[in-house]
Amino acid sequence: MDSREEGRIIGAFIIGGLLGAGLALLFAPQSGKETRKDISKFARKVGENAREIAEDAVETIEDLTEAISEKASEVVSRGKELTDETKKNVLKAIEEGQKTLEKQRAKLGKLLG
Repeated sequence: MDSREEGRIIGAFIIGGLLGAGLALLFAPQSGKETRKDISKFARKVGENAREIAEDAVETIEDLTEAISEKASEVVSRGKELTDETKKNVLKAIEEGQKTLEKQRAKLGKLLG
């Protein structure tokens, strides 16, 4: 499970808990004035928690973007290294092929000459 899924699950539990608390306040036997006061507190808490969840989500997205950027840079760098290594290997193989060809020419020259 990645951190985004964990964040969503935690956020869902928090929001569910807050909604449950809000419903309990609505159905609790108390005066209208007290209930309105409790609802106001509840709304402030929900707003604060939603803001915190949004900030956490933004931070998680920023971290994810940074990690992806770093991995992409690593892949590009590794690709360049592989390309350079491949060029060296091809040049080495060509040189070895040329040496082998020269040896074969020399043998043929001795046989025919």
